[in-house]
Amino acid sequence: MPSLAYSILKFHELDDLEKMIDFAINEDKEIDFNVIEPIPEGLEIHAAPYQDASIASYYNTLDEDEQKKLIKDLKENAFVDIDEILSEATAQEQEQILTAEERIDLGQEYYENLIKYEVPDAYEWTKVHWGMKGFAMDTNVNEDDLKISFTTAGRGVRALMYKLYEKSHIPFVYQYTNDKFTAYGEIVFSDNGITENDVDEEWVDKVFDAK
Repeated sequence: MPSLAYSILKFHELDDLEKMIDFAINEDKEIDFNVIEPIPEGLEIHAAPYQDASIASYYNTLDEDEQKKLIKDLKENAFVDIDEILSEATAQEQEQILTAEERIDLGQEYYENLIKYEVPDAYEWTKVHWGMKGFAMDTNVNEDDLKISFTTAGRGVRALMYKLYEKSHIPFVYQYTNDKFTAYGEIVFSDNGITENDVDEEWVDKVFDAK
């Protein structure tokens, strides 16, 4: 099971909480990192376990010069295995596999994304640009306590919170910890500046009920 991180945005005023809801909570009732740093159009395709096989299917539709260009373009990309693509392409051709048009189109999308963005899909893009893989989950808005809580995969989203304040200009306190309660922190974003508070295990126990 992948590790999780827990995050809390705390506000001093209800008006600031409501502004943040309007700014950053999407129709699915989740905090939306796309308002901070949008995922480029075209990357919103589902990650699939057969990425290289899909690219191989697309490869087999190309002429020889185009095939050489594809191999050259992807040779240094860490997200693909060129040997696997060529092996799969050969196997499909030898076995005369009738590849679905949908998979050929998917392979083309992966290839074009790898060339343009150096990543195949949105999940890999979020890992590079948001510092974690995927999206915010389990968002909860508590108007009584003036806070928004959510979880993310892997770790907290410190860098995104700096960008959130820069874009929204809404004061808030960002609190975070990993699911082992060993990496944590608190950052205050206000009109008076940005400060990182010193916190300890006792703070984690109190804020995130770690015991």
